[in-house]
Amino acid sequence: MSPRKYDKTKCVSNSEAIRQRILKSTLALHSQKGIFGTSWKDIAQHADVSLATVYNYFPSLDELVPACGKLMAAIAQPPSLEDADTIFADASTVEERIARLVKTLFDFYERGEPYLEIDHQERMLESVQEWETYLKELIDGLTRIALEPIKPNKRTTEAMSALLDVPVYLSFRRRGMSRAEIEQMMNELLLCLVVRSSS
Repeated sequence: MSPRKYDKTKCVSNSEAIRQRILKSTLALHSQKGIFGTSWKDIAQHADVSLATVYNYFPSLDELVPACGKLMAAIAQPPSLEDADTIFADASTVEERIARLVKTLFDFYERGEPYLEIDHQERMLESVQEWETYLKELIDGLTRIALEPIKPNKRTTEAMSALLDVPVYLSFRRRGMSRAEIEQMMNELLLCLVVRSSS
């Protein structure tokens, strides 16, 4: 009987499946318990792998958190500044541009809602700081582009960006407001800010 041939492709595929299972479990646990509230043992149990396997794939938070961030981004699909032309295409009025801005960001927040809550301790992690910097730049950039036709002052743009930030959206959600209610209210608030700043 000849020895069985080693199938490297199958081994790599199996290894990636285990890695993905660990990441999905970690992301689910992080959304329930936070990054620091989740232990490697929790992850191993949730992923149905040994503790050694989790450490083998992710020896520390420095490897685990960025990998979870990539998975979260794949699930939540954040917009990018490169999408701005598509987002604001054919939006001729400031009201339409604000509505597109709010809808685009809130679509993303809704897809990523379970994963976007970040506590004070987690903000100490470099990869979390990088993510928050990216989000701030994204919100600021899309807000500036949305308002280009009226060229508001810097203070108005910054105030609008702050109102569109993730914690504000999540705060409204925690108070039981529906996505449609938040979106309508935010459109009205932002339009009021624009009108007030231009008068």
